[in-house]
Amino acid sequence: CVLCRRAEADPDTCGDKQEKYRLCAHVFCLFFATLLFRQDNEHVGLLGFLPRDIQRAVRRAAQK
Repeated sequence: CVLCRRAEADPDTCGDKQEKYRLCAHVFCLFFATLLFRQDNEHVGLLGFLPRDIQRAVRRAAQK
């Protein structure tokens, strides 16, 4: 997961892993990431989260 950095995680804790656009993220990591907002259309990006926004969230987290 690009957000929590876990290759294998308990799906009850992190949710199912989603892979698309060469990105991999757990469902709960997407929903609970700081300043990561979901689009109205859940079919866009990863469950409605735009790839560029996910990458920004990763960069912000790396700076902290």
